This record gives sequence, structure tokens and C-alpha cells, in this order.
Amino acid sequence: MKTLLFAALLAAGGASRAPYDSAPVAGSTVTVTLDLTAARAILDLLSAPQFDAGAAKSLEALPAVQAAIRDSRRPADSFEHDLSAAFDEKARITGYDFRRIREDKGRWKDLLAMIAGREKELTKLASDRALALMPGDRPIAVTETIFLTFGLPGRADHIVVPEPGGAGWSVVADLSRALSDAQSSAPAEQIKHLSGLMAAEAYERAWAEYRAGSPAWQRRDPSLGQLELLLRKVAEAGPVAIYNVDENFFPLAEWLKQPMRDDLDELNRVADRSVSTEGDLDARMAIAAEIQRPDFAANVAGPAGAFLADGIFQALGLAAYREALAGGPRAFFEAYEKAAQRKGSGLVPLGKSIREQLAAPKKSR
Repeated sequence: MKTLLFAALLAAGGASRAPYDSAPVAGSTVTVTLDLTAARAILDLLSAPQFDAGAAKSLEALPAVQAAIRDSRRPADSFEHDLSAAFDEKARITGYDFRRIREDKGRWKDLLAMIAGREKELTKLASDRALALMPGDRPIAVTETIFLTFGLPGRADHIVVPEPGGAGWSVVADLSRALSDAQSSAPAEQIKHLSGLMAAEAYERAWAEYRAGSPAWQRRDPSLGQLELLLRKVAEAGPVAIYNVDENFFPLAEWLKQPMRDDLDELNRVADRSVSTEGDLDARMAIAAEIQRPDFAANVAGPAGAFLADGIFQALGLAAYREALAGGPRAFFEAYEKAAQRKGSGLVPLGKSIREQLAAPKKSR
């Protein structure tokens, strides 16, 4: 599943069946803003005939650059060093690879100009897509700022930057890395690819805001027993992960049958292990720690949850999907179980451990 995320674009045929291309929910607001300042300034510096130390120093005042330096856990002068190294083939790069950007600066300038010319269209599409899969029972209002830059250290194509006070976050995206899978595509397709990343980040922010004020998500559900943590993590991550799948792969049960079976088999195995730990405190703590690791969300909860989310949407419709999200983790899994029982759905059934837990009498909360 992970290798198919941000896949190379295929030729689209007919109307999109991607859930995130549904109509935006009424009542909520997701405002997406795009800040190109850092990307433009870095390109301007890299386009000069020789390195300008003063210009490099001034870049450190930009929010996107400050975030990149903090995330690198390197001294600030390493940023300046690597900018300088872009002008010297013999210089060693310590963490920020600006040399490749300078070598292809003409293409990046053209793409940035195209992004700037379509900025309103991009932010509107990201906002609409983020709102498409929000529940409609409790309005939310969030703002997501996405800073474009170049040369983020490490391997990530973006980093999340908490806002002062912890009320939300902004995103710093490395344009070259975010488009690495689409660099051979036409500029218009690369911009489309960028809009997908923007929508995913905006939805993650809105979805977190919704859950923070939802009683169904804030209270524990004793009726889920040993599976409460696992089902919660999957139900939280799946609706976000669905945004990372290209629109041409929907319905997922039709186009990604084997990945779906593999990911749900893994989910069912983890559920069986969780149930088997009852009465063994050490084993329970070990599997709980595993489920809460970031790599579990990326490799198990997110991919499996995306298949569940799309299964609900394709079989039961948008209204039922929004209702399932509003109802909390149990409602999400119950909706998928109902969808999987539909004749001809093609959905992989939930495992015995999960089905039996969902069938157990509900306990008071």
C-alpha cells in the first residue's frame, strides 16, 4: 500500500470516484494558505553567479528556514555552509542538498511561477477536498498554512511545525522532495500532485480539530475491550491516509485488491495478538507501545484504515461515511462491517476477534 501512495498519475477516465472529490460539508471552514517566500528566496540565491553570504544569512529569518534548521538539530551555520556548497562541486554537503536545486533552477523557477499563478485555485481545491470528508454534526473552523521551501534535511518531504500555544500547526514542504514521484510528469500534473499533499495536510488538521471537541472521540469505549486502542488508532488514521491515494485508484477494493487483503490481514493479526494478551499485563503494555508508535500508524493503521474508510464510502455513501466518523471508533468499524456484508461489495471481512468484540454487549461509558 505504502508504495502506491503518491503513485504516478494515470490517465483519468470519467468522473472521479475518490471520496475526497465529494461536495464540501456545509457549516465548517478550512482555510488553506500557501507561502512561497522561502522557496523563491532560496532559488534567487541559488541563481546568482556566486554565493552571497549576506543573502544566505538573511534567509534564516524566514519561518520556513527557521523550522528546517530546528528540525535538523544542526547548528545554523550548517545551513549557510550547504548553501555555499551548492556553488562548489568539491564541497561536502552536511544535510541540506541545495546543489541539485541549483543545477535544475530553471525548471523550479518555471514551476514556482505556475504555482503562484494558480495559487487561489490550489488553495480552494485543497480546502474543498479537506471539507469533503468532514462530519457535518459539529462545525469546525481551522486555518492551515503551507510553507514551500527547498533542501529540507533528512528524507521527509515535509515537517509539521506546532504553533505557539499548541493550538494547531503549520506545514513546511520541500517542493523538490514532495514532487519526487512526479518529476517526470508535465508541470500541470506536478501541480495537481502538490494539491493532493495540501489537501491531505489540511484534512489532517481539520480532522484533529473535530475529534478534539467530539465526545464520541474523547471518551474511552470500554465495550471495545482489549481492542479499544487498536480500533481507535485505525479509525483516526484511516480517514487521513485516504487522501494520500491517487484519485485513479478508487474504488480501492476494485483496483488494489491484493494490497487491501494484505493490509487487513495484518490488522486482523494485530487484533488477534491484542485479544490474546488479556490477563498478561506485560504483553498488553508491549503491544500498546507498538500500536502507539508512529511507524505503526504509517504502515498498519493508516493503510488498513484507508481501505476501511473507502469501503464505507463506496458501499454506503457519503452521508453514512460522515455519520460513521461522527460516531467514533466503534461506529467506524460497525459501518465497515455493514458495508462488507453488502452483496458484491468485494470488501475483505474483518477478522473474528474484531467482529466478536463489535458484537459484544455495549458497556456504559
